[in-house]
Amino acid sequence: MADPSNRLSSWKGQNCCSWYGINCSDSFHVIAIDLRNPKPDNLILDMNSQLVSTSDVPSTALTGTIPHSLFSLTHLRYLDLSFNNFSFSKVPLGFSNLTRLMYLNLSNVMFNGSITTQFSNLTFLMELDPSCSSSIEDYSSIYTTLSSTSTIHEGSTYTYMKRGNLYAPNLSWLQRLNNLRKLKLSGVDLSKASRSNLWAKSVSTLSKLRLLVLSDCRISGEVPVEQLLNLTKLSELYMDYNFLASKIPSKLANLTSLTVLDLTRSNLQGHIPYLPQVETLHVGNNVDVMVDLHSMFAVPWPRLESIDISSTHVIGSIPPSIANITSLVDFIAYNSLIQGPIPASMMNLSRLERLSLDMNNISGEISPSISNLKSLQALSLLQNSFHGLIPDTICSISSLRFLLLADNSFTGNIPNCIGQLNDLSYLDFSSNKMNGSIPSLSSFFRNSTPYMLVLGFSGLTVKVDQQPFPPRFQPQILSLDSCNIGGKIPDFISNLTKLVFLSLSNNSLSGTIPSWLFNLPNLGYLDLSDNRLQGVIPPSIKLKSFFMQTTLILRNNLLQGLIPQQLENIQALDLSANNFTGNVPAEVGLGNIRYLALSDNKLSGRIPCSLCQENCELMLLDLSNNNLFGTIPTSFGNCSPLVYLNLGSNNLTGGIPEELQVAKRLRFLNVSGNHFDGPFPSFVRRLERISVIDMGNNKFSGKIPEFIGDLKDLRILLLEFNSFNGSIPEEINALENLQFIGFSNNQLSGPVPEKLSGLKTIINRPKDGNLLGFIISQLYIGVQVNLVAKGLSMQFDVVRTYHNGLDLSCNNLTGNLPSELGHLQGLYALNLSHNRLSGNIPTAIGNMSLLESLDLSYNNLSGEIPVSLALLDPLSTLNLAHNNLSGEIPTSPHFDTLSRDGLAYIGNKFLCGAPD
Repeated sequence: MADPSNRLSSWKGQNCCSWYGINCSDSFHVIAIDLRNPKPDNLILDMNSQLVSTSDVPSTALTGTIPHSLFSLTHLRYLDLSFNNFSFSKVPLGFSNLTRLMYLNLSNVMFNGSITTQFSNLTFLMELDPSCSSSIEDYSSIYTTLSSTSTIHEGSTYTYMKRGNLYAPNLSWLQRLNNLRKLKLSGVDLSKASRSNLWAKSVSTLSKLRLLVLSDCRISGEVPVEQLLNLTKLSELYMDYNFLASKIPSKLANLTSLTVLDLTRSNLQGHIPYLPQVETLHVGNNVDVMVDLHSMFAVPWPRLESIDISSTHVIGSIPPSIANITSLVDFIAYNSLIQGPIPASMMNLSRLERLSLDMNNISGEISPSISNLKSLQALSLLQNSFHGLIPDTICSISSLRFLLLADNSFTGNIPNCIGQLNDLSYLDFSSNKMNGSIPSLSSFFRNSTPYMLVLGFSGLTVKVDQQPFPPRFQPQILSLDSCNIGGKIPDFISNLTKLVFLSLSNNSLSGTIPSWLFNLPNLGYLDLSDNRLQGVIPPSIKLKSFFMQTTLILRNNLLQGLIPQQLENIQALDLSANNFTGNVPAEVGLGNIRYLALSDNKLSGRIPCSLCQENCELMLLDLSNNNLFGTIPTSFGNCSPLVYLNLGSNNLTGGIPEELQVAKRLRFLNVSGNHFDGPFPSFVRRLERISVIDMGNNKFSGKIPEFIGDLKDLRILLLEFNSFNGSIPEEINALENLQFIGFSNNQLSGPVPEKLSGLKTIINRPKDGNLLGFIISQLYIGVQVNLVAKGLSMQFDVVRTYHNGLDLSCNNLTGNLPSELGHLQGLYALNLSHNRLSGNIPTAIGNMSLLESLDLSYNNLSGEIPVSLALLDPLSTLNLAHNNLSGEIPTSPHFDTLSRDGLAYIGNKFLCGAPD
């Protein structure tokens, strides 16, 4: 057995009673063995859903298989082998020989296979733990969605990680273990066992049981409350992370000894029953659980200390009756749709230590009587609608460690006394509407030692004076974005040796980047965007890995010079909108980079093959608006994780390599503004999730393929300024999500498609205004669209779901305008100019009730202008020039204002009437 930490180095000689981990009786029988791993690997799930170790020591797990000699120690009463590594071996049958065992801990030892009879005759057992999963912190549950703004959500703060693969087809092996007080089966697969209605009957025989852990066991069906009622001494029941898909049974109230009930993330439904005996009630992350706090707290909960209803559906507000729960210590209710203000009576909960109400719709102000919460350690109100001043009385809560008030509408200043709270470690006032100032940052925090200090975009002005900071001031996270800081990058930062995250964007910093900045030993995230910095980037960037996000952002500065080559540790790198020159360094693609944006610089040369090395993790690549030349490397065939690819506005040539077909997750493809040629790339038909295709301003030719209609998620299709020919495929009518069609300046022929009723998003323009963009590696990147409308080339720097347009101008389209155009009632802009269309303007065009821009100029249209067109009040731009229209120009108070100079009608010699 491998022993990397030499724990067994003392296992020499004949006297085993002196060996490490061995305890003997007076008669020299081995009665206890404690070989648990003293330092299990501490893992977390980071924001990219990857397992990351935060341990600073090598593995200390014993590795191999359990020697058979262990099972000859028949006097053994205590055995703990937890968190070692038994290499997916089976649970040995030899355990059945250890009949005197009272304590057996085999948790997380990488066993594999079934549990059947191995423990069935260990009748003296009081505690049994063969668990094969353990809870770890889960930062991937913090995610962002795009609605009207970029909105943060948070799921469960923990998840389970498998350390083995055990299953039990049934629990009959428990029937004789009548002395069990504690039974832990976390991660043991009970999916087959739980298909039986009486699967927990064997558990019901364990009348002395006090603790039952069935977390992460893949249990389906209802909580087996009828079979648990015999457990009159049961005080703790954990069934979190299962698939119960049922209501919380009210009969749990009959388990009168039950103090802890954890049903987190178990697909529960219905309401919370009255359980007056519980002290801890965790039912969070069950989105179908309805919580009516008004009715819940209308009755007494005399023992309740901790309640977690996060990510459930809370009906209405927090009632004043919550003050009746005087025993309350933790109230966790983030992301639960809570509305209204915090009731003033809540300030009387003198035992309250943790109040977490993030990501709700709570409004109002923080009451000055918050000072009554003398035991409060954590106050987290992120992303709500609070307003007003932060009361000075908050400073009287000396126990406060977490004060998180970001993403609200607080005004005024931070109370000066905040910096006097000695225990305050986490402080976040970012994204508010404050208008005060901190005259001296060093003086403000002279008595506190914050781990996290986030003031970015709070509205505050921060003065960084020359006063020295106390040596204890060593934050790991420091954000001073948009705090009106000028001059050079402050020197005091050079002393912050524990700094991991530094963000100074949107200030007025000038000068060069000091070389000491990249010598900070733990720096992993650097954002200096939107400043006035210049010069070269020091050639020694070597950022450490930051478990939540390793990111370097130097966006929108006036930085110049070459990009340094030591970038191997960075996961997200944004150097956009600067003045960098030279080539894209080959080293930039090495390592585990996921987010690489070098757009809007002066880079030249070829795209290095290293950007998509084998097993690459690259999800976003933006090299747009540079001077790159050559072809796209075929090594892009290694970039299967790609979601966003923007190579627009360079000097690239050749075709789009078929190797890109491996990027089946690709949603954004922009190759516009280059010199690419050849037919429409056939591999696109395999990109089932693609939502944006921009191939405009190139030399593509041939027909637009019929398979375009199979791309059901497509929202933007821009092919303008190419040499595409043939007709517009009818299959485009199948694209229900399509918003923008840009086919102008090609050689397309044939009619405007008659079938348009399938363009649902254009027909029924969404009102929600959700952002169109992508969240990649927790960073937001949006979508931009150029559209010829209102006689101008318009650019949408931010595209929302209600933006749309149809531009087929400057082609060779013939035939009549289809009456089906009238179905496009939500269309914003229609441009069919510079074609060879003929016939009348259909009356149905007056049904396009949201149309703002219409250009039908330079065609062969004839007949009268339909009166229905004059009824389109949203219309602000009209061009019907250079056709063969005749008759009187219709009038209406609004229509008459569209072309007082008559230019909209010029070239139609048979038109008469207004304008004057």
